[in-house]
Amino acid sequence: MISLNNQRGFLTIITVTLIVIMGFLAVSMAYVFSNSATSTSNFQSANRALYLAESGLEQATRALLLPTVASRDSCTAMNITNAAVNGGTYTITATAPLAAPSPPTTISGALTNSATTIPVASTTGYQSAGRIMIDHELINYTAVNATNFLNVTRGVDSSTAAAHASGTAVGQYQCNLTSSGGAPTLTPTNPGDPGGARTLNQAIQLQEAWAVGNKPAAATFTFIHWNNPTEVAWTNASVASASSVILSSISMISYDDGWAVGASRTFAHWNGSTWTSQTPAAIPNVTMTGVFCNASNDCHAVGQRAAGNSTLARWNGASWTSLTATGSTNTNLSSVNCDNSNDCWAVGASNTFYQWNGAGWTGVSAAALTGFTFNGVFCNSSTDCWAVGATNIFGRKNGASWANATVTERGSIPSAQYNGIDCVAPSDCWAVGNTNAANNLFVHWNGTSWSRNGSNPSPVVNLLGVACANTNDCWAVGAVSGAQGTFFHWNGTSWSNFAVSGMPNAQLNGIAIIAPNSQPWSVWSENFS
Repeated sequence: MISLNNQRGFLTIITVTLIVIMGFLAVSMAYVFSNSATSTSNFQSANRALYLAESGLEQATRALLLPTVASRDSCTAMNITNAAVNGGTYTITATAPLAAPSPPTTISGALTNSATTIPVASTTGYQSAGRIMIDHELINYTAVNATNFLNVTRGVDSSTAAAHASGTAVGQYQCNLTSSGGAPTLTPTNPGDPGGARTLNQAIQLQEAWAVGNKPAAATFTFIHWNNPTEVAWTNASVASASSVILSSISMISYDDGWAVGASRTFAHWNGSTWTSQTPAAIPNVTMTGVFCNASNDCHAVGQRAAGNSTLARWNGASWTSLTATGSTNTNLSSVNCDNSNDCWAVGASNTFYQWNGAGWTGVSAAALTGFTFNGVFCNSSTDCWAVGATNIFGRKNGASWANATVTERGSIPSAQYNGIDCVAPSDCWAVGNTNAANNLFVHWNGTSWSRNGSNPSPVVNLLGVACANTNDCWAVGAVSGAQGTFFHWNGTSWSNFAVSGMPNAQLNGIAIIAPNSQPWSVWSENFS
């Protein structure tokens, strides 16, 4: 038999063993829970830091493209340090604006509209990731090698993926942002503080614009450049020439390709670094009044009549040639605009319009229109165009043919001379014109009717051109006769004068913008270094 003392000893050993085991389990569980809590805290901090860094990118992007120009930041000056938000901080740094090299690279073969690699002469001088512009198409890419842009996304930000001719210039103008977020801080000061820092990178497409005008006193061509080389400012970029020539109109294809036209059959070309002029012998010696480019090898220009014919010119990528429209009349032409390469309209004196179908021009009698001089034309599509001119009886192509805008469509806009029109969308257009009743003349189309905008910033001037980057960002130009050129800006709410110093004493006649629409960001990446 086992004695009572032996039994007690055995039970004591078991009890002690159980106590040790329970203690070990308790310690283990406490350790697991502690590590789990720490891991959860680190995970939450890291997620918060990511959101903070993304918030920083969003804030910086908005600051670069604010509708109110006077409040915009420049890429050069972008530097936000330890901004506090939602229990954490973020810091933003940016490089100076990054443009394509001069001269820009060119595509090394004809490009289809579906290619996912962009072959070029060289990628030297371009960013390792970001956005490029070929003709009017915006293209995002995530990598490069010596002669290719790789992993591309075609036709971004409302642009259209298109075929491009070999030798087309590749434009670029962007701001590279780096955003670091930390929760609770970017630089923890307490032992054991996880910090949770995350660093993100993003490229933002920047704006450029050009305005052209009359000759100043000196022998020059008047060119005014927006946001380059000085950000958030208009810079006098006028070019010396053998003689002073009025420039009437400008069309920009991309950051590195554009044309301006003017008096004495003057054609000026932008190659990304300089403007050079030419007077093509094939074009009549008249004042060229309008120009529009679909691509680097597809531009149209119009001008005053000569030799019994309307002046129509076309750029094919190598030279300007003169064209004669079938069914044409002897008409001065003022403006030209294209919906695509196979559908363009030119307007001018009388109610004879000219249509380009991809092969030739045809004079089209718009008999349903009241006959007067039309100064501007814009097409949203092949069935949606506007023409503006000497009165408030606008011409509208709402379907297959042109007719006067209806009384409802015209609304209550004043009868005055309208000189320019631009549309962001079929329901969002601006037209500008000469002063009326001692007021500036801005009228807006909302898809149903035109109405006069109540903004009347000083000075009161004749407005001759208008161009929009998006619905909240438009420019209008003009001048009192003989006075310094004037810029007005639309911020989505009102028009205001944008004071510019150091400008030539010259009237401004035309303006063109190269800009993102609503999605300026091109690449997003996280820095794990």
